[in-house]
Amino acid sequence: MHRFIQAQKDNFDRGCQGEIFRELVGTLDQAYRTIIDRHNPDTPQIFGRLLLICHKSMLAAATLIAQSQPDDSVGITRRAVEAAKVALAVKLNDDNAQQWVSFPERHDRWIRRQQNEKPRPFHVQFKDLKADPVVEDLDRFLGILSDAYVHFTPEYYSSLDWAERRKPDGGGVIVLNYFHRDAREAERHFIMLAAVHGVILKAFDRCFDGGISSDPEMSATVNEFWKSGKSINDGYQRRYGIAPEPDLG
Repeated sequence: MHRFIQAQKDNFDRGCQGEIFRELVGTLDQAYRTIIDRHNPDTPQIFGRLLLICHKSMLAAATLIAQSQPDDSVGITRRAVEAAKVALAVKLNDDNAQQWVSFPERHDRWIRRQQNEKPRPFHVQFKDLKADPVVEDLDRFLGILSDAYVHFTPEYYSSLDWAERRKPDGGGVIVLNYFHRDAREAERHFIMLAAVHGVILKAFDRCFDGGISSDPEMSATVNEFWKSGKSINDGYQRRYGIAPEPDLG
């Protein structure tokens, strides 16, 4: 365990000194902090709370990527996408707040679990989200993150850092490297993190009635983030000859 924790620390010390962490995560963090400080206090409190959750999630995910644990960051990012979707759903229709809470259904599921019974299937059914472009972008990311990293799928399995080591006697062992050694993988995850949170910020601009895009200071910090993102994305394509998925350019 000590070796694992020390490796985390060493990886983070190196990772947070890199250009992507300093520039891309730095400008994204600044955008969030400016919005948190300057958003209209008269807006419904739920939107401010969910914005804080998304900011916290971004910081936690970014530090995991810097520690060379990009696959472990994705579940956190997926939850932030869900939070942003809840915020936008409530903005589009007040009834969606009660749809999300769904106390009787959720309570029934916990009771059944405590009684060692299988709970009934339950899915939140939001209203008035169909064909909304920002909701569609959020849903697209939910699918990408779930299939590739969050659930134990073949895609997740194949993304891990596997290696084979030969023994002197001719045998061999299979090794799972707990920390990704490929710098390209970390770069791609930083770009994906930024792309996801770029859409999340668009969702909150809607929740704040365009207050982010219409405020000069908030808008400037968001634009600086997108400028940094394009620069990082272009550099990735020059180095590897291919755009990351998703593409920030």
